[in-house]
Amino acid sequence: MGLVVMVLACAEAPRPVRTKTRWPVEEAAFTVRVVDPAGQPVPGVMLVARRADHGSLVSRSGTSDATGTVRLHVMPGWYVVQAEAPGFVNLLHPDARIAPGAETRLELTLMRAVPFAGRVVDLEGRPVAGARLRLTPSGDGDSSLRSKSDTEGRFHFDNVPAGAVKLRAEKSGWSPTRLELSTPQPELTVVMGGLGSLRVRVLGPDGRPSPEGSASISLMDEAPSLPLSPEQTPEATLFQELPAGRYRVTGRYAPAQDCWWDRSVEVQVTPGAQAEATVSFEGIQGPGTWRARAVDAMGQGLGGAKGMLWTWNASRSELELHGGCNFQTGRDGEFVIQGLLEAPSTMSLTVANMRFDWNSQGPPPLGTGAALVFRNAFGGLEGRVVRPDGLPVGYFEIDGHSQHDREGRYLHSVSMTHGYQWVIEVLGFAPALVRAEGRDGELLKVPDVILDVGRTVQGRVVAEDGSTGIPMQDVELVEVFDLEGHGGRHPWTARTDADGYFRFEHVASRRQFLRVDAKARGTVLRELGPDEESVKLRLVAGVELEGSVTDGARVPLVRVNLKVRCEGGFRVSAESDIAGNFAAHIPGNRPCFVHAEGSPLNVPVPRPPPMSFSPKLLRLAPATHHRLDLVPRQGPALLRVSVNASREFVTAFVLPGDVPWPRSPRALDAAIRAGFGPEPMPDAWTSEDGDYLIAPNFLVGADFDFGHLPLGHYTLFIREEMDGADGLLRIPVDLSRAGVHVVNSERPAQGGGRPYTR
Repeated sequence: MGLVVMVLACAEAPRPVRTKTRWPVEEAAFTVRVVDPAGQPVPGVMLVARRADHGSLVSRSGTSDATGTVRLHVMPGWYVVQAEAPGFVNLLHPDARIAPGAETRLELTLMRAVPFAGRVVDLEGRPVAGARLRLTPSGDGDSSLRSKSDTEGRFHFDNVPAGAVKLRAEKSGWSPTRLELSTPQPELTVVMGGLGSLRVRVLGPDGRPSPEGSASISLMDEAPSLPLSPEQTPEATLFQELPAGRYRVTGRYAPAQDCWWDRSVEVQVTPGAQAEATVSFEGIQGPGTWRARAVDAMGQGLGGAKGMLWTWNASRSELELHGGCNFQTGRDGEFVIQGLLEAPSTMSLTVANMRFDWNSQGPPPLGTGAALVFRNAFGGLEGRVVRPDGLPVGYFEIDGHSQHDREGRYLHSVSMTHGYQWVIEVLGFAPALVRAEGRDGELLKVPDVILDVGRTVQGRVVAEDGSTGIPMQDVELVEVFDLEGHGGRHPWTARTDADGYFRFEHVASRRQFLRVDAKARGTVLRELGPDEESVKLRLVAGVELEGSVTDGARVPLVRVNLKVRCEGGFRVSAESDIAGNFAAHIPGNRPCFVHAEGSPLNVPVPRPPPMSFSPKLLRLAPATHHRLDLVPRQGPALLRVSVNASREFVTAFVLPGDVPWPRSPRALDAAIRAGFGPEPMPDAWTSEDGDYLIAPNFLVGADFDFGHLPLGHYTLFIREEMDGADGLLRIPVDLSRAGVHVVNSERPAQGGGRPYTR
């Protein structure tokens, strides 16, 4: 019999299905004719055709003849065509579609380039060699041209379009120069200056340079990394080797050990010169010693807490005076602060990993030792884990996260008022499921979790015939609320032996599910009752699904991701091959939705227009073969959703019609499976300086586009994953006209969302 093991792989990750590449019989003829603005043919044009759905893969290239014509033979598909010729502006045509069989013709018009050249010189007119120059047409930050100045400081650009452009010149050890101008124009002189420096003095209340003072700076017009290693003297702080520009200088004065006052000024640093800035706290006097006592909502002193307070006047600009202090409370919550700037506007305390905030109308009384009421910022549920003999457990896991406490205590944070649940796991005992009602801003106690050893469940996985055991097959033990894999826990897994038998130890006495995904051999999902100890799992044969993905006009679409989401948490993935074909093995006799999604395209801009697909519902008989051909939807409406949050925990989906609130978490799962997903968004882009940047989800705004929607009524759902629950916001949307429709929303926790406790 196999032992119970914890899997490390994510249970919800779909396994890709390897597809067979089925090539079309013949390549297709693709003829491109290139002309100038007068309609005259342009010979000698270098033409490159790249697969739009294969990134930078070059499929075919050629040079135009005397008639301006290039004749290529390419595999049918979707192409980006790039044309380059001396004396003309480079051209990218993002949407050339080649269908099998018939010849495809395309005519491109190249705009004539204008001359653009000049010199880079220093402030004395001497040439600057090795300066890097970047020319960008206004409004098209992705289509930049680059050049470099030679030993005489000269540079030139080819393929420059007429119109407004931006020019940036930079070189290590020099201040960058930025120009906005129009082309064509005479030879240009670009003046670059060296780096500057900045000397900052911080004056104390007595008007003298403060030895307790410090300074920091930031460049206001852009955010480069500044190699700051300032020199500190008793009189001032000196920042050297600074690029020229406007700087925000923040001076800090420390009136006491744990307090600070901040004030900011703006200063201009010029090339090759030293700027001076003074941040003065002259004449400012705080209120002196300040005494108070921190208590909770019941009047109990919050002793042993670490606190922080801020003096922040909303009527002031961010350049004006602000301050703060750190402090620690005594046994009964009392604390004393020296060096306060003025009556605090906000205060917070941290007690046993819980945050408490002071929130009152008007400033607190100063210097009186009065009690200040602090309330829980988020709330929490406090509990304890003990063995059957009543002894505390010092090490345990909550939803897969390790916890250490000698007394067995733990704290579950509460972000809003609703029901919460979590699973506590201890080696040698059955996982305990805890459910409790949490209230925002309150710290509540939950009953002790008393562990038990649970039961042993034995079983066998057999094939369709009901008797043949399936060896070396993973069997998952899944909580009812975790079937769709939304939680952070991984299901327990046991592996069958040579005869298909498996065994789970320490199984909790509550309703759960046993799930097997044997891929090509079949699937099974069986409810496990709270008292069952022996089961037989008989596989249900799957379905062979194959088909094609085209643009609707026989043009194959390559690298379209197909994600099959089936009831019970079964998931399959596939990808269309170079001929647009795909194949997958999906569960039989189970409702499944097929979602198609084009990959974010990594091709030169302008990018091809995005494709949007609607999910397809399938419920197919076991051991059958089914064909499904997919084409993008063609509606005239675009729904653009912007949520005031990051993409880390917020998602969105759309359903046609007036869809009511889901009545249960299971109904919510079904709605998620059926919902239209947003278009994929690249998590990388090119910055103004030409750097390739990648941003994780927590730095990317929660913006979602649902393209090509047919006109009609829809229901938008915004979903937020919270501790122990899904927050859901429902927004009816009327798309009765073509064009872009915009929805701006708060996240569900802030915008009246409804929680769904799993």
